[in-house]
Amino acid sequence: MKRTIIIIVAIVSMFVTGTAAKAQNTPEDIMVGFFTLFNNDVNQAIDYLFSTNEWLESNKEGTTAIKEKFEASRKLLGNFNGYELAGKYYLGESYAKYIYILKYDRQPVEFVVTMYRPNKVWKLQNMNFHSDFEKDMVKVE
Repeated sequence: MKRTIIIIVAIVSMFVTGTAAKAQNTPEDIMVGFFTLFNNDVNQAIDYLFSTNEWLESNKEGTTAIKEKFEASRKLLGNFNGYELAGKYYLGESYAKYIYILKYDRQPVEFVVTMYRPNKVWKLQNMNFHSDFEKDMVKVE
Protein backbone atom coordinates (compact mmCIF):
# COMPACT_ATOMS: atom_id res chain seq x y z
CA MET A 1 0.00 0.00 0.00
CA LYS A 2 2.80 2.43 0.89
CA ARG A 3 4.48 1.71 -2.45
CA THR A 4 1.27 2.55 -4.34
CA ILE A 5 0.92 5.86 -2.49
CA ILE A 6 4.57 6.75 -3.18
CA ILE A 7 4.12 5.99 -6.89
CA ILE A 8 0.94 8.09 -7.06
CA VAL A 9 2.66 10.99 -5.26
CA ALA A 10 5.63 10.74 -7.65
CA ILE A 11 3.37 10.76 -10.71
CA VAL A 12 1.34 13.72 -9.42
CA SER A 13 4.57 15.59 -8.58
CA MET A 14 5.94 15.04 -12.09
CA PHE A 15 2.66 16.23 -13.60
CA VAL A 16 2.47 19.36 -11.45
CA THR A 17 6.15 20.22 -11.98
CA GLY A 18 5.85 19.66 -15.73
CA THR A 19 2.72 21.78 -15.94
CA ALA A 20 4.26 24.64 -13.95
CA ALA A 21 7.38 24.61 -16.10
CA LYS A 22 5.36 24.48 -19.30
CA ALA A 23 3.17 27.36 -18.16
CA GLN A 24 6.08 29.77 -18.58
CA ASN A 25 8.05 28.38 -21.52
CA THR A 26 7.74 31.60 -23.50
CA PRO A 27 6.97 35.26 -22.88
CA GLU A 28 3.69 34.64 -24.72
CA ASP A 29 2.74 31.99 -22.15
CA ILE A 30 3.40 34.43 -19.32
CA MET A 31 1.39 37.16 -21.01
CA VAL A 32 -1.58 34.87 -21.68
CA GLY A 33 -1.61 34.07 -17.96
CA PHE A 34 -1.31 37.76 -17.14
CA PHE A 35 -4.20 38.86 -19.37
CA THR A 36 -6.40 35.99 -18.19
CA LEU A 37 -6.02 37.33 -14.65
CA PHE A 38 -6.12 40.98 -15.76
CA ASN A 39 -9.69 40.66 -17.02
CA ASN A 40 -10.91 39.84 -13.50
CA ASP A 41 -8.36 41.22 -11.04
CA VAL A 42 -5.63 43.67 -12.05
CA ASN A 43 -3.81 43.34 -8.74
CA GLN A 44 -3.64 39.56 -9.01
CA ALA A 45 -2.38 39.87 -12.60
CA ILE A 46 0.40 42.24 -11.53
CA ASP A 47 1.35 39.92 -8.66
CA TYR A 48 1.52 37.03 -11.14
CA LEU A 49 3.77 38.97 -13.54
CA PHE A 50 6.08 40.11 -10.74
CA SER A 51 6.21 36.57 -9.33
CA THR A 52 8.17 35.47 -12.40
CA ASN A 53 11.19 37.40 -11.11
CA GLU A 54 12.26 36.95 -7.50
CA TRP A 55 14.25 40.21 -7.69
CA LEU A 56 11.13 42.20 -8.53
CA GLU A 57 8.67 40.21 -6.45
CA SER A 58 10.39 41.28 -3.24
CA ASN A 59 9.99 44.97 -4.18
CA LYS A 60 6.63 45.52 -2.46
CA GLU A 61 6.78 49.32 -2.83
CA GLY A 62 7.25 49.05 -6.60
CA THR A 63 4.46 46.50 -6.92
CA THR A 64 2.10 48.66 -4.88
CA ALA A 65 2.95 51.75 -6.95
CA ILE A 66 2.16 49.98 -10.21
CA LYS A 67 -1.09 48.61 -8.81
CA GLU A 68 -2.11 52.11 -7.71
CA LYS A 69 -1.19 53.54 -11.12
CA PHE A 70 -3.28 50.90 -12.91
CA GLU A 71 -6.21 51.51 -10.56
CA ALA A 72 -6.07 55.28 -11.07
CA SER A 73 -5.93 54.80 -14.85
CA ARG A 74 -8.85 52.39 -14.80
CA LYS A 75 -10.99 54.95 -13.00
CA LEU A 76 -10.16 57.57 -15.64
CA LEU A 77 -10.38 55.33 -18.70
CA GLY A 78 -13.49 53.28 -18.05
CA ASN A 79 -13.95 49.59 -18.76
CA PHE A 80 -11.20 47.37 -20.10
CA ASN A 81 -12.29 45.90 -23.45
CA GLY A 82 -9.37 43.67 -24.34
CA TYR A 83 -5.89 43.99 -25.76
CA GLU A 84 -3.95 43.70 -28.99
CA LEU A 85 -0.33 42.75 -29.56
CA ALA A 86 1.18 45.76 -31.34
CA GLY A 87 4.73 44.46 -31.66
CA LYS A 88 7.38 42.16 -30.31
CA TYR A 89 11.12 42.61 -30.49
CA TYR A 90 13.95 40.30 -29.57
CA LEU A 91 17.57 41.07 -28.80
CA GLY A 92 19.20 37.69 -29.20
CA GLU A 93 17.25 34.74 -27.83
CA SER A 94 17.12 35.84 -24.20
CA TYR A 95 15.73 39.37 -24.20
CA ALA A 96 12.26 40.24 -25.48
CA LYS A 97 10.03 43.31 -25.55
CA TYR A 98 6.28 43.01 -26.09
CA ILE A 99 4.08 46.00 -26.81
CA TYR A 100 0.34 45.74 -26.27
CA ILE A 101 -2.52 48.13 -26.83
CA LEU A 102 -4.93 47.98 -23.91
CA LYS A 103 -8.40 48.95 -25.12
CA TYR A 104 -10.37 51.05 -22.65
CA ASP A 105 -13.66 52.89 -23.21
CA ARG A 106 -12.10 56.34 -23.27
CA GLN A 107 -8.82 55.68 -25.08
CA PRO A 108 -6.12 53.09 -25.72
CA VAL A 109 -3.09 52.63 -23.50
CA GLU A 110 0.31 51.32 -24.57
CA PHE A 111 1.57 48.56 -22.28
CA VAL A 112 5.22 47.53 -22.68
CA VAL A 113 6.60 44.38 -21.06
CA THR A 114 10.26 43.39 -21.24
CA MET A 115 11.23 39.80 -20.49
CA TYR A 116 14.63 38.28 -19.82
CA ARG A 117 15.75 34.65 -19.80
CA PRO A 118 19.05 34.39 -17.87
CA ASN A 119 18.89 30.59 -17.90
CA LYS A 120 15.94 28.33 -18.74
CA VAL A 121 13.10 30.44 -17.36
CA TRP A 122 11.67 33.69 -18.71
CA LYS A 123 11.24 36.48 -16.14
CA LEU A 124 9.73 39.93 -16.12
CA GLN A 125 12.49 42.50 -16.50
CA ASN A 126 10.43 45.67 -16.77
CA MET A 127 6.91 46.91 -17.46
CA ASN A 128 5.30 50.26 -18.03
CA PHE A 129 2.24 51.79 -19.60
CA HIS A 130 1.17 55.17 -20.89
CA SER A 131 -1.38 56.79 -23.17
CA ASP A 132 0.96 59.09 -25.10
CA PHE A 133 2.13 56.81 -27.88
CA GLU A 134 0.89 58.37 -31.12
CA LYS A 135 4.50 59.30 -31.93
CA ASP A 136 5.12 55.58 -32.45
CA MET A 137 2.51 55.31 -35.20
CA VAL A 138 3.68 54.71 -38.75
CA LYS A 139 2.01 55.70 -41.99
CA VAL A 140 0.50 52.81 -43.92
CA GLU A 141 -0.07 53.30 -47.62
